[in-house]
Amino acid sequence: MSSHNYDPDAPEGAGPSLANQHVTKRDAIVVAILVVVLAIAFALIFPIMRRNSDIAACKQNMAKIGESIRIYVETNDGRFPPLYDVGADRTPELHNGLPIVWASVIPELPKGSSFACPSAKKIENTKINGKSLQTSMFSSQDKLLDHIILSYGMFAPLSTRAVSDVALPDQTFMLAETCNNGARGVYNPMPFRLANGETVPFDGFAIGFDNSYVMPDPQSRKVTRLAFYGTEKGDFDKAGIEARHQKMIFGIYVDGHLGKITPDQAVMKSNSNTWMVR
Repeated sequence: MSSHNYDPDAPEGAGPSLANQHVTKRDAIVVAILVVVLAIAFALIFPIMRRNSDIAACKQNMAKIGESIRIYVETNDGRFPPLYDVGADRTPELHNGLPIVWASVIPELPKGSSFACPSAKKIENTKINGKSLQTSMFSSQDKLLDHIILSYGMFAPLSTRAVSDVALPDQTFMLAETCNNGARGVYNPMPFRLANGETVPFDGFAIGFDNSYVMPDPQSRKVTRLAFYGTEKGDFDKAGIEARHQKMIFGIYVDGHLGKITPDQAVMKSNSNTWMVR
């Protein structure tokens, strides 16, 4: 009677070895430990990977929007696009419930870029007039939307102004990351209002001032709607302010290069050209 475990050199009476069985159990334990370690490591690394991916996408979005504005400027007598379509009371006029703003009129963005930062939560975004494509990782076809989702604002004083009016285009911001209607406690002391006092539902397309919708004056001290959370009282100097990208947001200068904006830069300073047009 033969056996697969028969060893002709084994001492008489020796039974089947349990070594293989023992090794298998030990290997299973090692594999289980490795799986747990890898799962923990992935759980720690994934948020960082996701954050870095969102930052890269946001940078690309802003760069493409900046290029689109440049094309608009070149084909419109060297002037920036209008900030918004003005209604009878000088506030944004709504067409089918949505405003027509600067992002509605500039050339279409190339495929793969967007007017929405992937880090922005739904409540932060502004809906505006215009067509856009929504890309889904679960579908091979893009969905055509009858509106644009926007999480960036244009610096209001640039509206229809000539680029040549900006004395220092490499130091003056043109675009920055914004929140709509004071979402997440973003500083917005002057939301757009109709003549009857009703708040216009969309204002995140514009970067304004603490005392003016569009143009600063000698009393203007802070810029509004930048995506710095919990700053509704205008206290940009407090510690630990969170932003769309942890402690900062991104902006595009008039000359087209990308820059970082920190909370302290929301305060207008006499020796800074960040928010000045001369």
